[in-house]
Amino acid sequence: MQFLHSPILDRDEKMLLKDALILYVSDIQKRYYADGVIAEDVYLSKMKRVEEIVNTLHLSELYRQ
Repeated sequence: MQFLHSPILDRDEKMLLKDALILYVSDIQKRYYADGVIAEDVYLSKMKRVEEIVNTLHLSELYRQ
């Protein structure tokens, strides 16, 4: 049996998600670097999770187009 591959998100949805992730990362970086309110291990864990999401949903492809 063969299945057709259809993307989970279309390009506009990926752009929206990318913009939301940029805001999220900016907030996390501010809270870590400027405010010092989150620990390094929490910061690294959150950034690793963002990286996994970007890789899973192929969001880095948006920068190449």
